Amino acid sequence: MSKGSDSLLNFNEFEDFGESPEISVNSPKKATINDGLEATPTTSAKISMFQIEYYQQFFNIDTMEVVDRIATSIIPKRAPSTYLKTHLGVNPDLYGPFWVTITLIFAIGISGNLANFLQHDHTSLFIWHYNFHLVSYASTCIIMYVCIMPIVIWGVLKWSVNLTDDIDLDIESAPYIPSLLSLVCLYGYSLAVYIPVSILWTIQFSFLQWLLVLTAAFLSGSVLINILMPSLKLSKYSFFLIIGIASAHFLLAAGFMLYFFHVPSATSNDIQKQPMVNLPIVNTTG
Repeated sequence: MSKGSDSLLNFNEFEDFGESPEISVNSPKKATINDGLEATPTTSAKISMFQIEYYQQFFNIDTMEVVDRIATSIIPKRAPSTYLKTHLGVNPDLYGPFWVTITLIFAIGISGNLANFLQHDHTSLFIWHYNFHLVSYASTCIIMYVCIMPIVIWGVLKWSVNLTDDIDLDIESAPYIPSLLSLVCLYGYSLAVYIPVSILWTIQFSFLQWLLVLTAAFLSGSVLINILMPSLKLSKYSFFLIIGIASAHFLLAAGFMLYFFHVPSATSNDIQKQPMVNLPIVNTTG
């Protein structure tokens, strides 16, 4: 056998062209502007906002990144100090916030009716009816919160923060004012913690319900303030912004529990169980 044929039978080491993709469970993977440019093909024609293709960029995200952002919105201290700029600022999405919001609306609507069902004594003649208005009430409250709070924060930061032109915004530690879309994305994910909590609120124990309010508001609210803190520090009204963000988040959780799940002090059954007063019978016949 020739030397050339012997070389073909030998095992050769090939170059490693890359590693298999891995997902970190400790901290979200950092995104960069270059990554977004390489992943998105450039088009010469400008897309109008009245075309469907314009909104595809807001849903350009995979499932594992959505799960990662949901975990970051619940676990305190998981997000780095530059998370708003290097992650949400580079690729803000509406896919995750949309499904988180829709899921929370129906979770509150269904769980709220279940809580109302459990609050009544079904041994009496009381007939329970499903309240379809709870879904519309929950959707109005949640959508207003996700839209109004980002607009207020974005407007205050734009009005109270002046960035000089000599600042290099490409530096990771440079001052950064988040866009309105980034804030909507952040607030949409911050509601994810209330989905499992809304199911636990059906347990008719007042102490447990208030404990869930405090726990959920603390977890999600602390993540919100921690992510927004680098931008909030730039404003001279940072103290009032922090107090407003924390208060609004707590009031949202307390409002959910009190309106949809709280055990009332007096129900219709209590009224039915009250002793009836015997009234005198008047004979009107002559």
